[in-house]
Amino acid sequence: MSQTVIVLEEDCILASWGKEGKHPSILRAKEQRLRGRGDVFERWQKGLEELGQEWRQGPVTLVLPASLCSTRVLTLPYGKKAVFTAMAQKELEDSFRNEAADYSVLFQEKRGSIDICAGGVEAKNLERLLGICEKAGFSVGSMTVPMEGYLHMLMQLESYWTRTAIYLLFEEESMVSVLCREGRYVYSSRSRIFSEPGTLDFGTEIVRSISGILQFSGNKQNLNITEVYYAGCGADDFEVGLQGIQNMHLSVFPIEMEKLASLPAGHDVQDWLPCIGAFTRPGKKEKRMNLRLALKVLKEQENESDSLWKHLMVPGIALGACLAAAAVTLVLNIQAQRNIDKQQAWLEQPKIQEQYNRYLDLKGQVEELKETETDLIEMKENLEGYPQLSSVMLSRMEQIGGAEMEIYITGYDSETGVLTFDAGSNKVIDIPDYIQRLQETGLFSNVDYTGYTFENDWYTLYLSGTLLGTAKEQEEGGVQ
Repeated sequence: MSQTVIVLEEDCILASWGKEGKHPSILRAKEQRLRGRGDVFERWQKGLEELGQEWRQGPVTLVLPASLCSTRVLTLPYGKKAVFTAMAQKELEDSFRNEAADYSVLFQEKRGSIDICAGGVEAKNLERLLGICEKAGFSVGSMTVPMEGYLHMLMQLESYWTRTAIYLLFEEESMVSVLCREGRYVYSSRSRIFSEPGTLDFGTEIVRSISGILQFSGNKQNLNITEVYYAGCGADDFEVGLQGIQNMHLSVFPIEMEKLASLPAGHDVQDWLPCIGAFTRPGKKEKRMNLRLALKVLKEQENESDSLWKHLMVPGIALGACLAAAAVTLVLNIQAQRNIDKQQAWLEQPKIQEQYNRYLDLKGQVEELKETETDLIEMKENLEGYPQLSSVMLSRMEQIGGAEMEIYITGYDSETGVLTFDAGSNKVIDIPDYIQRLQETGLFSNVDYTGYTFENDWYTLYLSGTLLGTAKEQEEGGVQ
């Protein structure tokens, strides 16, 4: 089946058309660089408008920018699709955002668990993306996150099913690291690359990322990582990190992308990983992620809620007036006492007393069950050990940087407890002092700094930190 895939990245748009499948064939491809500076949504719109008319034939699949997405891989007991959708929504819930969420199936045991890739994007961002596509003349059929395609692409490799390995997928200015064990996802992260490919600093960043994954896997049981595979980076550029990886007793292999997909002459398959992932289909019947439909369902639910409130408001007012009138009537009714006496006599009958005692007994059992449920919930929360992201936590992170500091959460990995965020200010930030004060808040076991940018009189630090709850759990034996 032929389709058009458009990938939105930070500084460019990748457009491709071809046939989907386990080994897709891309027949037409074009890279559209974004011009100017400023609002990235406006730059994406201008980039889309500059694409030729041949890209507007039929609905397109839109691969959303990773910076706007939340992604989780969940292992769930087998159930109905509605259950998976609800679990995906619950896992991606964020008190600061109103997200539309959906999922795709990665792996399913015949009589057991099922692995799903859940993705979510803030509803207002999805609406804005649909708006710029419509203005540029594009009809969007489906919307997905980059990680879904990457995982489906890796599933076509023999090593994915037979090895415990790290996969490094290079994009324009970032690197996606995925840890898999014999056909099952374990962990992933995305890091910005600040160095020029092929330089010594570039190799240092690669080795540092792999070292972090090895440290994470050291807290897991039976995770003996033996190999590293990479794609999206030329062998000459990757060579600067080769010795450092081999020093960690790991074998290194390039992913033979030419065996996974084909592109037109003159296009390097290594430069089109996000498109290849979106074209890859593990099976015709497997459910795929579609955040466009998820947004539609979310809006319908919101409209139904608003409509129900409006319909109930007038009857509710009328009911309240009736109850008030009835109360006044009862107070003034001289027969009220007689009714009370009759009811008392009825309650004192032996049969009624027996039923009442039975009710009290059942009520006591219900209260005991509620207490047990509360204890189990508290136990679950204690075992999980992860602090909840909240406005209080963000406020503490901002206050230690001063009144001019603003914090933007960019990602949270619930399996490792790693929180990634940007700290921005229009004043020069004392980086070592700010990181030290972050660690002294008691929120993090460690804080890592990956770089900064200065644009339009605004400093932005790129940071990540392991939440303290996770660190404690790992010290006690790791996450199972």
